Amino acid sequence: MQRSEEAYGLPYGYRAKVGLIVVGPNLNPTPEICRMLPPYVQVRETRIHMEPVVNVEECSKLSARLPEPAGLLTEGMISPILGNNSAIAFACTAGSLVGGPGWDKKEIEAMESNSKGIPCTTTATAVEEAMRFLGFKNIVITGPYIEEINRKFKEFYEASGFKVLKVAGLQIGDLYEMGATKPSQAYQIAMEAVVPDAEGIFIACTNFRCSDVIEEIESDSGKPVVTANQATAWHLMKLLGINEPVDGYGELLRKVPRVTG
Repeated sequence: MQRSEEAYGLPYGYRAKVGLIVVGPNLNPTPEICRMLPPYVQVRETRIHMEPVVNVEECSKLSARLPEPAGLLTEGMISPILGNNSAIAFACTAGSLVGGPGWDKKEIEAMESNSKGIPCTTTATAVEEAMRFLGFKNIVITGPYIEEINRKFKEFYEASGFKVLKVAGLQIGDLYEMGATKPSQAYQIAMEAVVPDAEGIFIACTNFRCSDVIEEIESDSGKPVVTANQATAWHLMKLLGINEPVDGYGELLRKVPRVTG
């Protein structure tokens, strides 16, 4: 049985800390990511404003807001006593790629300009690295989005070297409605999107509840699954040097080592 830090008289986050930058009224990124990290990783969250409309115009406004929350997160993550095994993620998929190829790298630079040496990532970056880790080349993409956002996903990941065979979305443009979706909706749209030639399924949107059906989708489709929150948790563990497998959330989190050397 794993004991908590306080059972040993140790401070929370003494082994690792992560910071999440979450947008607007999103309900699901933090609880889903928390479930997928080892219990000794302390999770902190801050938010940036976003109107509850998921379209290219609104998502394009988010990048300029990232340096300040990155700096705020560092105030509780850097300790002269506990050290600095920390990482920060912008937990938003559309907002980290809507500007096209390289948009995520610019956001990482913006966050790291104010993160006091703490490494940063975005969900779009994490997904790309996770799909390469699993050996994906031909993929399908699914999620809750409207068509103009789906086109941005296809553009971004094809520019990253993947062949996107199909993109399917639920045509939801409201963040509150996205946050209220059921895991069964994620299962259904993923199974509708999958095609025989795909090597994997990417389920987009950190506000789309799907952690509970990753294993079921993998079993029923015969394809490994990468989701927005799962990939974000995976990449944070990679940045932290954590090679411990995590069960219950698909092949990606079970497969180790994430970090070599």
